[in-house]
Amino acid sequence: MKTTTNRSAYWDIVKGFGIIAIVLGHCGIFAGGFVYLFHMALFFFVTGYFYREEQYGDEPFRYFGTRLSGCWPRYFFYAACFVFLHNFFAANGLYANAEIYNHTAMLTYILHGISFSCPEPIQGALWFVPVWLVSSALFAGIVWFGRAASRRLGRENLKPWITAFGVLSFGACGLFLYARRCTLPYQLHAAILVIPFYYAAWMMRKHLPGFRRYATWYGCLIGAVLLWQINASLHIYVDISNLTIPGILYYPIALLGIYFVLSLSAVTEKAAPAAKGLAFIGRHSFDIMALHFTVFKLIDLAYARLIGGAAPEQLAGFPVGFRAEIGPVYLLLGVLVPALAGWGLDRAARFLLPKSR
Repeated sequence: MKTTTNRSAYWDIVKGFGIIAIVLGHCGIFAGGFVYLFHMALFFFVTGYFYREEQYGDEPFRYFGTRLSGCWPRYFFYAACFVFLHNFFAANGLYANAEIYNHTAMLTYILHGISFSCPEPIQGALWFVPVWLVSSALFAGIVWFGRAASRRLGRENLKPWITAFGVLSFGACGLFLYARRCTLPYQLHAAILVIPFYYAAWMMRKHLPGFRRYATWYGCLIGAVLLWQINASLHIYVDISNLTIPGILYYPIALLGIYFVLSLSAVTEKAAPAAKGLAFIGRHSFDIMALHFTVFKLIDLAYARLIGGAAPEQLAGFPVGFRAEIGPVYLLLGVLVPALAGWGLDRAARFLLPKSR
């Protein structure tokens, strides 16, 4: 997702590692549980880092509009593509017990994309988009309220305290909903839970501008070891889309994972070829988020045709059907193919659409 017009190679590398972690987690191969500890939190953190109070502090709805205009057109385009692919997937056994759409159903489900509610299974990873939009807007609203309330009270020094209280209140509400296993439409319980990550990144930008001197190779190694122990030895697992978090420990664990990625990205930035490739992947993280399930199922179909005799339930397995046999192939193609598709879509958009003045 686009976070700033003046791109930093470092932050694109961070997002590159983040989206690779998401695809790795969905493949279910080596380190899947490890990356689930932090991979979603990382993207909320990155967005919070690039929040500009001086630009949006008094206009939270303009901030929401900026985020919406950046992701909605591409979301709707991909959602329509997923609907067009439905009958092909159903006819080839990639969906289990799926109906064949007629023209009316196809039009209806395409229009579901207007409200971020496309029903296609291969669209599943995009549950993140409305959560990201709403959590961004909520954070901007908390900052606005802190500013407005402190002005009304005539006590500007209260602004950081009011803002922090708002963030903690939303975080506490999120923890409560997860503890009670209460859900909201569009999984917006997750949008409430993740507000503290925006705040942590915003505070880091304001008060620790030289944070990268603490992002070291040995910090990366220590972070990786601790996260591995948390996942493997303590058997702590995180899946915010399925209400699985270790209570309040979710925040320090995810922040440790974020530190691990920030450090890993700082180390990788010094290796030019790897840095360039990861930055390219990071710039197309939205496309990879949207398309990697589609690539997984096309790989399943190709592999089933190649080996012959694949069981129907394995072919329709979701998100992947042949994890043990070709796990690394899912990861490689699930990252590269969508990134190249996003690159091509960007070039087509620049050619076909008029430039804004």
